[in-house]
Amino acid sequence: MTYGAPEERVRRGAAGVVWRQWPLLLVLGGGSLGLLAVALGRFRAGCIMLGAAVLFAALARAILPARRVGLLVVRHRAFDVAVLLALGLSVVVLAIVVPPAR
Repeated sequence: MTYGAPEERVRRGAAGVVWRQWPLLLVLGGGSLGLLAVALGRFRAGCIMLGAAVLFAALARAILPARRVGLLVVRHRAFDVAVLLALGLSVVVLAIVVPPAR
């Protein structure tokens, strides 16, 4: 007999590891896509995607409880959110401000 809601049940194996780390996987996936776009010559779009991934990490850290956000927990919630917001906003603003290549 199992107790709790379906999302509260313990998942075992590789699927359980992936399920528990979904915020980190989304951030890594978005960052990887951004870096790929930069490598393919789309500097501005890639940097904005990279910054958006970091801003998503800040949002996930702010909203989700520590047991759900997984490896995005580094220090206290306020510190993590402040650092991620500063980094994400900086990357996005710099991507917008940098003049295009000639």
